[in-house]
Amino acid sequence: MPINPGFIRVDQVVTRALEEGAFTSACLLVGRNEKVLFRRAYGRLGIEEDSPVTNEQTLYDLASITKPLAVGMLTLRALEEGRLCLWDKLGSFIDAPRDKCDISIEQLLTHTAGFPTGIHLWQQTRDPADAADVILRTPLIAPPGLRELYCCAGFILLGQLLECLYGEPLDHLAAREVFRPLRMQHTGFNPMDGNIACTEMEDDGRCLQGVVHDENARFLGGVSGNAGVFSTMDDLALFLQMLAARGELPDGSRYLCRATLDAAMLNRTPGMAQGRGLGFYLPWYDSGYTGDLFPKETIGHTGFTGTSITLDPTSGLYVVFLTNRVCPSRESLGIYRVRRLLHNAVYAAANS
Repeated sequence: MPINPGFIRVDQVVTRALEEGAFTSACLLVGRNEKVLFRRAYGRLGIEEDSPVTNEQTLYDLASITKPLAVGMLTLRALEEGRLCLWDKLGSFIDAPRDKCDISIEQLLTHTAGFPTGIHLWQQTRDPADAADVILRTPLIAPPGLRELYCCAGFILLGQLLECLYGEPLDHLAAREVFRPLRMQHTGFNPMDGNIACTEMEDDGRCLQGVVHDENARFLGGVSGNAGVFSTMDDLALFLQMLAARGELPDGSRYLCRATLDAAMLNRTPGMAQGRGLGFYLPWYDSGYTGDLFPKETIGHTGFTGTSITLDPTSGLYVVFLTNRVCPSRESLGIYRVRRLLHNAVYAAANS
């Protein structure tokens, strides 16, 4: 589609980052409510000169965007169905040790459970079935509820808790309760080979493609509460449009009630290191990835692989920015500045 003149600078930010090697592939979609303002694909799927060209249907490893998209939405659905509440304790569902039995669902969703960041399951057990036990044996570094510390362990546990609650594997649950209702036809765990952006180069010289980059999720068979979902910019736009409409779908039906999403978007960690809602990150509170112009109500999430989703719920403006910044190596750090530059340019263009 022709570039809206107001978005020429937005396009230039991404093009320049591609030329400077911040990533080899990117897709950007900007919209407001149900209207798309800008969309474009950039680069190639891998590092080779003959790699396929990225297109608007390219799949990306979302990494930690899995947290709000899959586990976050499943938990909110469970709240509305009367299956659990935010004050429920971990010990009510699993045989948790004394220091962890009173961790609440809310603390798992807001990264305030006290788990440390570096739990490497694949180094501590050979059996994926032991993952929960490994996490539960790991000492907490803070009493639950007193400190916000981003980590994957709480979402891995919450994903397994949801599996027990529903009696189904997480990937089946997410497909039935999240992706299908939102008409996200190209979203899921463990995708087939094809139009997928490559991520990090392995020791054998090949880049991962269609295999989750996160080591914990890979150890768990590609299906985990912390990472593992692959998606496209169009599917994620549907997700953000639902959030912008406070749970209402285009046909007038409801995915979640407005009060549920209002509660999920609220900053539940005031005065802590980062602003956290129920699965969502509120980047304004620590000068995060959305730059300088998006308002304090903004919610979203990033993924280690170079992905991000952003929504200003006060105006319905949203940004889907998918890259493979870990291709060929996670040592590429340019994405952190690029995200800020991009969101500044997007906000200015959308509000000119």
